Amino acid sequence: MKLGFISDIHEDVVSLKKGLDILYKKNCDKIICLGDIIGFSNPYYPFGGTKDANACIDLVRENCTIVVPGNHDLFSAGRIPEFHAGVEYPSEWFGMDIRDRINLMKGKIWFYEREIDPGLTEENIQYLRALPEYDILKINDLSILVSHFLYPDVSGSLRKRVDEIFEYRDHFWFMRQKNCILSFAGHMHREGFEVLNGSGFREFGFRKKRLMKIESFVGLPSIADGLNKNGVAVFDTADFEIEVIRLKNRSFF
Repeated sequence: MKLGFISDIHEDVVSLKKGLDILYKKNCDKIICLGDIIGFSNPYYPFGGTKDANACIDLVRENCTIVVPGNHDLFSAGRIPEFHAGVEYPSEWFGMDIRDRINLMKGKIWFYEREIDPGLTEENIQYLRALPEYDILKINDLSILVSHFLYPDVSGSLRKRVDEIFEYRDHFWFMRQKNCILSFAGHMHREGFEVLNGSGFREFGFRKKRLMKIESFVGLPSIADGLNKNGVAVFDTADFEIEVIRLKNRSFF
């Protein structure tokens, strides 16, 4: 089976359409969205004139078999993360003044101060509120964990990057609890993809690679045209080959 992956769209409907077109041309059987459908702020993205949050959600709903939310999706839907990595949110969190939120959390999480209101319809807000923060895709004897980021912060709501191998430890523990040999996530806007397993950590560009059939984490690029090179991914479960394809963008960086 061929699985198509998209992630970190950030309201870039033009790039989303290009990415979906590629995945259909690759004859993907299922398309999986790894979150951050929405979330636009300047000066990170050059597509302010064409951004369309509702159109992006509609396209994801129409084309994706599995969808998990990212941190921007949860914020715009007014939803406190279920997997909050030990950070306690007050029940009145979304009614608090932004200055009080910042003082309370002391830089632990994203505050979205520069985020432009996406103008979501009530239907799309309810859609984002109902999404599971992670999902498991089962194909014959293969179980694949999909999430926006790493357990215990599967939505990527914490204001931190993961740069050291030991920081993936809890995520691999979570994979084992769910009997998953593979895990795919976005959030980091990789320029190509990363693979982490018992053989070590490696970053790859936009290319094909056959994965080893061992417990592995795969980090994928964004759809959004921005500071990082963007693209989509195709994973063939039969031969364990991943292909990460770069989108032609319109950036001026």
